[in-house]
Amino acid sequence: MANDDKISAEQSLAAIMTPIARLMIENDVMLNDAVKLLKAALVETAFAKVPDASASHVSLMTGVHRKDTKRLERKDPMPERSSAAARVLTIWQNDPVFQGADGPRDLPRDGEDGFDALVRSAKVDAAPATVLSLLRNTGNVEEHDGNIRLVSTVLVPVDSSEKLKAAVATLLPHLETTIGNVVGDKPQWDRALRYSHLSQAAARSLEEKGAKLALEMLQTLNAEAKKLQQEEEGSTLFVAGTFMHTKEKEA
Repeated sequence: MANDDKISAEQSLAAIMTPIARLMIENDVMLNDAVKLLKAALVETAFAKVPDASASHVSLMTGVHRKDTKRLERKDPMPERSSAAARVLTIWQNDPVFQGADGPRDLPRDGEDGFDALVRSAKVDAAPATVLSLLRNTGNVEEHDGNIRLVSTVLVPVDSSEKLKAAVATLLPHLETTIGNVVGDKPQWDRALRYSHLSQAAARSLEEKGAKLALEMLQTLNAEAKKLQQEEEGSTLFVAGTFMHTKEKEA
């Protein structure tokens, strides 16, 4: 890598690290903990790039000491990134088995078309009781006449752990796409609109309109993805997301 390219990459990393540093400070993650995580990520990524590499080769690629490289070699893969609760909500909204005349119907706990069957059909690594407890806590479901009613399709995590999992599920694919486009992977869609001289009122208006358009897009893709997965299930991940960001300029 040319020296100018390395300087540019380091400047980009410094910008990315600022919000990461905020996350660390808010969650009491100290520097030593972050260094351990970075070492593990470097080693994992190096072995993924060169599967037959020796520990010495990976050490040269990453700067991680050879003894640490050997210790971190071939660790278990990261846990599944998708949210069990979100997958259950998606199926509840789209699978005809769980639909009534006006949309998602109230479900009993048991039976072939009950809540437990819904969770099993989602193929998630969580017990139905666990998923039900989470959906109660997030306000997505309520119990009526012994049945479980879907009252909100928007999953909003309530505790810090679930919020972090949801953030990672959204951020990680986006970051992988952005970095992949930079380093030469197969190009993938990654676009954003930027205006920096708007009034607060204009920004709020755009945010409201953008949220409406984004929700319509996600609902359309959600229904189509569910239909396609039912027709032919495979192992390919597809993620589509939107975000909006407003920030006042510092004086």
